[in-house]
Amino acid sequence: MISKEKIESILADQELADYRWISPKDIVVAQWVRVKCMFGCSDYGTGACPPHTPSVTECERFFSEYQSGIMIRLCTFADKDDYPSEWSKAMTKKLLETERKIFLSGHHKAFLFNQTCCTLCKSCSGNRADCKDKSHSRPSPESFAVDVFQTARNAGYEINVVGDNPGEINRFAIIVIE
Repeated sequence: MISKEKIESILADQELADYRWISPKDIVVAQWVRVKCMFGCSDYGTGACPPHTPSVTECERFFSEYQSGIMIRLCTFADKDDYPSEWSKAMTKKLLETERKIFLSGHHKAFLFNQTCCTLCKSCSGNRADCKDKSHSRPSPESFAVDVFQTARNAGYEINVVGDNPGEINRFAIIVIE
């Protein structure tokens, strides 16, 4: 049984206040997301991104094995041409610690989908087998074919393509829990 109070305490300790409980059934997995990864994302081929992730069908099946999840929104003001790498690394560290604490609280299936592509190492081997930090490397929701826009809307978030530059960017992480 999931102890929402315990998990919410962990989120508060990590200063992650903007989250929504979600059902993994409301996570939208779509082929078009994978195609956008393949043709449009400069991180395609790195260690925690396609083609080093399961097929779209396998991703969809993965989410069906869970009963609960948390969608976490992270916001910062940034220039799209100068991604806030240090902020993103700090958020990744918080999210990994949150996943670890949820795991240690008795939820052995807790799994994080990071708010961005894996950026733990200065240079990625580009091959999951040669990853230097496998224990911390996590895929983004998009690398698991998650339609983040529709999933965020399903969770009650307002989300749109960022048109203003610089402007506020929203990144979403998901932690699935059993």
